[in-house]
Amino acid sequence: MPHHHDTAGWAQENGYDYHAETQGAISKEARGLAVFRKAERFRDHVQGIHRNRPFEILDFEKQTQEGDMYGSVWHTVILIPTTGLDLPNFDLVPRRETGGMNFLGIKGLELKLSATATIDERQMVDAFDKNYSLFGGGAFDALEASIKSAPHRVPSLAETASICKPSVLSFLSTAVTGYIEVRDGYVAICAPKTRIITGAFNDTILRGRERESLLSVANDLLDVLESSAREAPLRALTLENTFRPAQFLGTLIGSALGFFVGLIVSIILFFMLDSKYLLLIPLPILGGIVLGRFIGNRLMRAK
Repeated sequence: MPHHHDTAGWAQENGYDYHAETQGAISKEARGLAVFRKAERFRDHVQGIHRNRPFEILDFEKQTQEGDMYGSVWHTVILIPTTGLDLPNFDLVPRRETGGMNFLGIKGLELKLSATATIDERQMVDAFDKNYSLFGGGAFDALEASIKSAPHRVPSLAETASICKPSVLSFLSTAVTGYIEVRDGYVAICAPKTRIITGAFNDTILRGRERESLLSVANDLLDVLESSAREAPLRALTLENTFRPAQFLGTLIGSALGFFVGLIVSIILFFMLDSKYLLLIPLPILGGIVLGRFIGNRLMRAK
């Protein structure tokens, strides 16, 4: 396949090790990262040294669902040890890739500034919030803990100090990546979902020299985290947990009820409307979902 030849050639040019087929990441810690949850196959595994840091970059396949359709999607991810950096476990999920999560009210930690914050600090935090959702401890773990028990504990600024430095927030306010996970001594960064390669389900893979962009942004992030070690976090900053299980449940129930009510209305309209108005039939379903979500969210917020 072309992607094998491109990546193999790039690896050979740079003196990297290449394996077309692989069992996944080399280290046990890296294999345990949440990014590989439910991964089924791996390929195009490259290992080497870039900017004095060892790395692995590979593609992995996951099953996905869109409505009643099931398919598989390939993703490219880079893995680099965070040796020498004292970092907490956290996830950064790009806002542009979290439409469904935002719809359900899952937005991670909210970075809030006090009245003493400067205009520059507000602009920087606003830009970061527009670019990424921050999940202390990991997105999956935060969601699971919130549903199973009391609201997920909000990390303190001391625990998240390495992320809440001005230079780090400034870098992340403009960085273009996919999902970022920092856990157990590794950083994993997925390629951004900006490419369409296959039909209904879009692979997010980088071939050959295209992988240089992911290597660069990963090393840039680690450089910023390393250089900011002596930098103080924003003192006017506080963290708040935006996820509330009751509101999440209300959103799900409201959206489901709104869908079925809208579906019934659409069926009735199908038999009543003239054929030239048939394109309007999906509107009651969409309107029902949006309205049901809003009502369910508001009702549960009041409790």
